[in-house]
Amino acid sequence: MSETDSLYLTSIEKYIVEVESFYNKYSQEKPPKTIFIEYQDYLSKIPDSISGYRIQKIGLGNRKKIFRENKGELRYVKIFPLTIKEGQFNITLVPYFAELKRKNHLFLSLSNWNRVVFEFKNGSLNYERTESGGI
Repeated sequence: MSETDSLYLTSIEKYIVEVESFYNKYSQEKPPKTIFIEYQDYLSKIPDSISGYRIQKIGLGNRKKIFRENKGELRYVKIFPLTIKEGQFNITLVPYFAELKRKNHLFLSLSNWNRVVFEFKNGSLNYERTESGGI
């Protein structure tokens, strides 16, 4: 796993912390133990399990099947490419409530976002903080 791959792994781990915190604070239920992420080439080395959560990558080839297995609805997380802004490196994760409707149309409802910020120190990128926001 490259340094960039490990940044995506760290971002998902921090997202899981945010999800668990939300459920502990606002819900009597436990969070679902599967995180569905939109497949991108830059996420190819992400493992199938992180911090006790199953990571299911959704691509065009398996999208219909995965939605069918989940009664047409699931939480769908888009992980955007690493960006640089004002000297800080960021990875943004956006969870959507997703429904797959007739004719394979995907409907997404935005709920919030998480931005994981890394800073370059001592020759490598290190986790700095997680920012969250809503719509």
